[in-house]
Amino acid sequence: MSVLQDFWCTDELALHTFASLPAPDLRNCAQVSRSFNRTAVQSVLDQHKIWNAEQSAVLQLADNPNDLDGLSALLLSVHVKSLASVTFSLERVTALQSALKAFHKMQRLVGRMASLHTVYVNWPSDAYQNQPISDKMLATACKCLEEFLDTIISKGCATLQFNGFNAFASKYKLKKNPAIRAAEIPRAPTAERLSIWEGARGYLPSLHTRATSDVLSPLSEEGNYSRKPSRFSISTPWISLTPSPKLGQVTKLTTFYAYSTGVFRPPFSQWTFALLKASAVTSMCLTLQDMPDDGVESKLMLDRLAEAIPDVTTIRLYDARSGLMKDFVARLGRFQQLQYLHIEPACFSTGDDIDDLDLQALARLPHICQLGSSSHFLCAYLASCRNIDGGHLPRNLEVIMRHIWTSSAESAVSAFIKDVERLHNAVMETPFQCLYHAIDLSFDCFPDRAKALGRIWNRLDSGILRPVSDAKKVSLEAPPCFRPAESGSWVSLALRITATEDEIQRGVMDEEVISFCRMFPTLEELRLLLDGPFPGPGLPLRQERLDKLKSVCPELHHASLYF
Repeated sequence: MSVLQDFWCTDELALHTFASLPAPDLRNCAQVSRSFNRTAVQSVLDQHKIWNAEQSAVLQLADNPNDLDGLSALLLSVHVKSLASVTFSLERVTALQSALKAFHKMQRLVGRMASLHTVYVNWPSDAYQNQPISDKMLATACKCLEEFLDTIISKGCATLQFNGFNAFASKYKLKKNPAIRAAEIPRAPTAERLSIWEGARGYLPSLHTRATSDVLSPLSEEGNYSRKPSRFSISTPWISLTPSPKLGQVTKLTTFYAYSTGVFRPPFSQWTFALLKASAVTSMCLTLQDMPDDGVESKLMLDRLAEAIPDVTTIRLYDARSGLMKDFVARLGRFQQLQYLHIEPACFSTGDDIDDLDLQALARLPHICQLGSSSHFLCAYLASCRNIDGGHLPRNLEVIMRHIWTSSAESAVSAFIKDVERLHNAVMETPFQCLYHAIDLSFDCFPDRAKALGRIWNRLDSGILRPVSDAKKVSLEAPPCFRPAESGSWVSLALRITATEDEIQRGVMDEEVISFCRMFPTLEELRLLLDGPFPGPGLPLRQERLDKLKSVCPELHHASLYF
């Protein structure tokens, strides 16, 4: 059979034909038969690069609810019955009325599914903050969101991710209650002093009650907040998302990502904290960059969070304002089940952020087994461990030095080497019985940084780059070398690079990878991370790739590709 005949006998011609139809006609075609439905829906999904919607669907919602976007296509489908991972992105939705219609359509889609595992909602809602919103519209928006989120939870969602969700939060302010402010003033020795939240709890009576018994009353913490009165009314009604009384019976949530603190403030906070308390959340990812400027409110928020997820085992922090980490680290001692803690170096924007940290509570956590952050933070943690009785330290610990490589200038390379050696010296002085040491490098442009570093090594090999007497000038005498036999550490290197699996396995990136491996001649494990912060199972590199890498790292035993 000829290629032309193959084309006519497959669905390719139908896909091309449906792709050219206007939206009303395409909707009609999707209702003709199950075969037409599959092809018509897929023709729309192909335009949005969604090849297998049941496994992963990234839905960019259109501002005009009548447009046939990916969400509308899935609503037409009679074949998609479950969602493993779905992303709802409202970046293009700039009108509040359109956003509410979008959330209604999102609820309809989720409600039709037999199950779903991961839901990511990106609602960059800053566009609505400056718009005049009536009480009626706010109540309608909260009700719409409440129904959508409750539907997600009722379908057994295990991983929930929020980004944005700042709309309406600016309309709620923490009351300037003198009693609450006084609770933050230290009046007793540190050992006897209650936390800010515990000290203020007595001053936070619930100011709002519900008449019906089947609806949960607002949490007493919400009584701290008040809405700005409008020019049309003296008293402003309390409007928020109300958690369902069946929340604890249906939730299967174990992983919660909050890329904005808007979900921890009214009108969303009542629903969010009720969900966290009712769920067995073991993994939490937070971005604290947009924490409220009010110091009292930010500390109350952190205390409420610590109270809601006491059994969390994994915490990842991605951004925080200068000085905020001191408040967060002070609460780490309350997470007694914590095992994995990852703090991005960007959380420490100044050296003072680390110098002022009290890490004794973190050092005493009994189950901590993996700690990832900047070298300065890791050195401070390891130094605090020296003051702890060895019997209270974990037997095995993995420390991961995270570094964002934005320059391959000699000064930047020299600074990185000093950070590595500083951490190595701290490792040598710790009382841990077994320490696994990893370096995790991410890049703004991997090929450029690798080529520039390769040129430095070539100059070093040729003898052009020599030591100089002026201490202010930078020189590199030799690559740093870990001494795992002395420190008892196992050395691993992770490179987050932009490449394809085929390019890596064919050796296209060998020279670039080797330029970084040269800094660690005693390297024992190499991981190449191609996509995403949390890659899946690793694929071993081909033997010829491993042999080439071992020419510069003779002790390399494991080299894997993650994507």
